[in-house]
Amino acid sequence: MAWRNVKVHFVTLLYLWMCSQVSCEVAVNCWWNKALPVGHNVSFLCHTITWGRANSCGLCQLYVITLDHRHQFLSTCASAKETFNFSIAAEHREHIRCTCNTSETCNVTVRGGYPPSPPSRPDCAIEDLEDEDIYCSWTKSNEPMIPTVYTLYWKDYDGNVKFVESSSESAVINRRDYMKETDTTAWVTAKNVLGSEQSDESFFNTGHIERPKPPDNVKLTTEPLEFIWDMDCERVGPLDKSCQVQYRAHDYMLDWIEVDDCQFMFVLEDPQPFTQYSFRVRCHCGYEEKVMSNWSIVDSVRTPPAAPVGQLDVWSDCAPNSDQSSCNVYWKEMPLSQARGEIINYIVTLRLKNGTEVKQVTRQRRDTESQQLAEQSCRQLRHFPLKPGVMGVFVSANTSMGTSDPTYMLFAERGQRTPEVNLSVIGESQELRVSWSIPPQFSESVLEYVVQHVSAVPRHMCLNWVRVNRTQRSVTLTGDFWNYTAYNVSLFAVFKNHSTFLKSAIAYTLEGVPPKVPQIHVKNISPSSATLIWSPIPVHESNGLILHYLVGIKETGSNISSNRTSMQLSELQPAQQYQVWVSAVSAAGEGARSFTTFSTDEKPILHTVHKMSLTVKMYRRTWCFVKIPDPINSKAFKHMNFQVRI
Repeated sequence: MAWRNVKVHFVTLLYLWMCSQVSCEVAVNCWWNKALPVGHNVSFLCHTITWGRANSCGLCQLYVITLDHRHQFLSTCASAKETFNFSIAAEHREHIRCTCNTSETCNVTVRGGYPPSPPSRPDCAIEDLEDEDIYCSWTKSNEPMIPTVYTLYWKDYDGNVKFVESSSESAVINRRDYMKETDTTAWVTAKNVLGSEQSDESFFNTGHIERPKPPDNVKLTTEPLEFIWDMDCERVGPLDKSCQVQYRAHDYMLDWIEVDDCQFMFVLEDPQPFTQYSFRVRCHCGYEEKVMSNWSIVDSVRTPPAAPVGQLDVWSDCAPNSDQSSCNVYWKEMPLSQARGEIINYIVTLRLKNGTEVKQVTRQRRDTESQQLAEQSCRQLRHFPLKPGVMGVFVSANTSMGTSDPTYMLFAERGQRTPEVNLSVIGESQELRVSWSIPPQFSESVLEYVVQHVSAVPRHMCLNWVRVNRTQRSVTLTGDFWNYTAYNVSLFAVFKNHSTFLKSAIAYTLEGVPPKVPQIHVKNISPSSATLIWSPIPVHESNGLILHYLVGIKETGSNISSNRTSMQLSELQPAQQYQVWVSAVSAAGEGARSFTTFSTDEKPILHTVHKMSLTVKMYRRTWCFVKIPDPINSKAFKHMNFQVRI
């Protein structure tokens, strides 16, 4: 079997158990360093720690047992601490247990871990001039996920080395542990059972690492976008100090952008219109150590608006000449980066059958409480209802600085012959992965594809769509999807003057077990059969894709296609009561069962039997002793399983 280098480590914890009655406890921790190349065997490093009386523990021998070997520790558990190495076959690495020489055992669990990477160079400064302790901090370049000890070392000019341990990313050098105005070297080590690493060294004079106060008198102007501050550095000239500025745009920047080597001001060139920018600054006062101040307060400003650029993204759920009242034109709210100002309203221009054009102005929606409740899933969507007779629609956004170029809405043509399309929709956590395949001769004239999705649940219904480049054949839909909710995903091809519906599918981001099957009943009951009928679970209530139904009597059930809503029950016994049930099954499992009870009819007596029975009764009443044929010998009776009592 070929093995790959894997940068993961497993930690096997062998929990506490008793070695000798209740007087000795042993903890065993085993680690497997999977960062190393994996061959046919892997090595485990085990540590043992013992608590208890040595005279009791001395009677106990520890073992680690794998599927094919028993590994004995070098000494008994009387040792306070010991280290033990052994190798096992790689395929057995998760099948380990441990035992003493008694019958006690312990279970094994596995968790991930990493050896430490080199920490960053420690940043050391005196934060408080009264106590004069030195605060040092660093960052770890990875998360070991197992206990890791960080040790801060410092060495003075005489070569004397001191250290302090920490479980976090900072440590303090007390004033009594260093000399003032002396050159000092500091570094950090990180160590766990899988390895150890050391940072680069920091060099500083303990008299030059006082952290200065942050800059103050911060000011911002918009035209130009200029950031100004004051920095008070005692005993140094104004040209010796240096500052770092960070800024970001709230609308589209998540991280700060950093600019070095500033003195007392910073000008941002070509800022985006109608965008809120935030700024902050920190400085050092020119010593070789370059101890930076803390960041200043954050100051923000919005730039002036400008004329909008680009067009709205417009879509519809209807065809031309549609007479359906639910026909709407939809558009997404224009991003601020395109609107470049506050949107006052939207202008919808309708081209009618007679060639005239009608302009409609829709007000910009304000997020009132009632609107938030009614449209909480469609806040970024606007719509306009269409009446019959509309042949064309144009939509544009109107701002205080102008109007965007109108977007022509392409109606979807229906009834056209479309090629064979394979559409696949796979749901994952908060995602729908959509892919499709289309014949090459059809796709040559396609300008782009549109993947539309809408919830089947009325209270979550919100149309949304994504435009996809004509060369792509897949897209991942993300957003605020609801669990256990059906989504209708549709694929459209967009051409020069129209769009065409290609195919749709139902999908879920997360499926649940279905609810009870509604309205179950039985009809067409006979002595030996009956018909069980049930109502299908609506798509907006099913919690998942119904794979099949289960129909059973007592505990035995049979799979029935999800397309069926009835089943013929046969080979029943007459005059018997039955309890029958139906349940729906999705990928998440079987839902609750719906039960109903019915009784089969009695088996009817044949007409000739009734006639003979009547004749026998009549003769007995008249005391006539004519020899009557025994009805038991009748051929009709020989095929029946009951007796006629006279």
